[in-house]
Amino acid sequence: MRADGEPLRRWLSNLLRHRHRFGITRVGSLTRLDRVGVPVVQVVRPLALSNAVSQGKGVDMVSAAVSGIMETIETWAAERIPEAASHVSKHSALSADWMKLFSPWADSVVHSGWEALDLPMIDGWDLVSNQRVPVPLALVDTIYTYPSPHPSVFPRVTTGLGAGASLVGAIVQGALEVLERHALTRAYRTPYFYERFQIDLSTIKDGPVAALLQSLTQSGLLAAAWLANAPDTPPVYRCHVMEAEWPLELAPMPAEGSACRFTSDEALLAALLEACQARSAVIAGAREDMTRRIYPSVYERERLAEWRDQIRLPGSLPYEAERQTPPSPSTMLKAVVEAAVRAGARAVIVVPLYADDELGIYVVRVLAPPLHLWPSSRHG
Repeated sequence: MRADGEPLRRWLSNLLRHRHRFGITRVGSLTRLDRVGVPVVQVVRPLALSNAVSQGKGVDMVSAAVSGIMETIETWAAERIPEAASHVSKHSALSADWMKLFSPWADSVVHSGWEALDLPMIDGWDLVSNQRVPVPLALVDTIYTYPSPHPSVFPRVTTGLGAGASLVGAIVQGALEVLERHALTRAYRTPYFYERFQIDLSTIKDGPVAALLQSLTQSGLLAAAWLANAPDTPPVYRCHVMEAEWPLELAPMPAEGSACRFTSDEALLAALLEACQARSAVIAGAREDMTRRIYPSVYERERLAEWRDQIRLPGSLPYEAERQTPPSPSTMLKAVVEAAVRAGARAVIVVPLYADDELGIYVVRVLAPPLHLWPSSRHG
């Protein structure tokens, strides 16, 4: 994203003037639905082929609005891949290396014999080998209508979508999300993760994170954070925000957020903001992917009380604000590629989806096989 201040305001103004180009009919604030005061913006795109409602969050309303609009443009761009950009690759034309690269993501149980299918492909560029690589279109587009335009071979998730004011910025954002989802999948498979990797937030005394934690406490909410990343990779935090007491509740269940950034302060702040955004989204109840199970008629009060006690624990890990030195803007791209390789990626493939120099919008999809795509996916 662009720098804070007037450039960001000008960019937002430009995005709002051209919002109808992307099918956006409403950009509205959800902030006052909750008592926390974290700026949360809802963006509506009624003719979407994926989620029609997106959210954005930030430390101020301008950054929250930009965040929401750009998230909406990500899926808009991935829904509109030109037919000329895709092609069908015959099985016989795919090398053994290609099969080895993407087979960990394929669901051979659901679709046995997928290796013999002629799958729609789109070309991407591997930043590791500096070579063109065909990518299954199902891993790139966001046409989530039913019936699906793709056979049930590869997972249909948004992991790796990135948008920014520059091509490099979009790639970096998408790659950081890839690293985040991979780290979360590994963390959830770690025995006693929530007991072993909880951070002691009481040691954070100043800065934006401390200010947000204080606001949450004053609003009668609890917050907890867990460190999820592997050593030598950018920090990844998982956060929960939850009501401190019952029955004075707007949203009884803990709201979840996670983020990967180059520094601990940035990652933790982004994860906490996302948890607050998730809480506002539940309160608003406008997202079509929030089904009845999000709003049970009866809550398991005993389990909620147990988790509230867990969140209140100080945590066994000290918070290390300077655990990772942030790279310079000119080396961020190299840094995320190297981090993905350290995490186990055999390729870091970029598929450009949209570019508008006038508006300063660039959208890409980043894939790093065989890193895990989504914590709840069988393919992960």
